Amino acid sequence: MTTRQASVTAVRSLEMSCETTHSALNGFTIDRAAAFAGVSVAMLRHYHRRGLVAEPECDSYGSRRYRRAELLRLVQVRTLAGAGVPLTEIGDLLDYLAHVERVLDDPR
Repeated sequence: MTTRQASVTAVRSLEMSCETTHSALNGFTIDRAAAFAGVSVAMLRHYHRRGLVAEPECDSYGSRRYRRAELLRLVQVRTLAGAGVPLTEIGDLLDYLAHVERVLDDPR
């Protein structure tokens, strides 16, 4: 199983287990998102500053809610960092892989 497949599987599993809860409907707060990915809130904020994970917009209550796309990206970043890929290379690598995926999915 590739890193991407493992990340997608982890996020889907989380979504299914929380499907009927209020949190799943509205996204995860920063502390829950960090806990899910196995990083600290400080590390997640570090990823934001480095541009590796997009910081979600604030909702009407002033809270940032991490949804599927942000959780998937966070797990990918954490997995690559844990595998020894330097943070300076992770953003470009994930952007390149997303580009390859779009090209492969193009029906032309």
